[in-house]
Amino acid sequence: MRVLDIIRFSPQETFLIGYPTGPVQAGSWELRCNGELVATLDVTGEAELEAGRRGKLAPPRAVVCRGPVDKSRFDFTRDEVTLERVA
Repeated sequence: MRVLDIIRFSPQETFLIGYPTGPVQAGSWELRCNGELVATLDVTGEAELEAGRRGKLAPPRAVVCRGPVDKSRFDFTRDEVTLERVA
């Protein structure tokens, strides 16, 4: 999944915003920046987001993980930030 934004929801939870292809399963996922492993995250599932009233594009989805993620490490306009399921 390509990560478009990282939102710290609380000290215990962080939302990773993007467009996953398929269902999000709980477990270990790798957060990567330009192919390099940045962190291994404990994903707990997916948060429900309300679609906007305008526009026809599907809204992005929010993957929920435990603990903080340092958003300042990424430049989402230049870096390719991805979230990949650990096999």
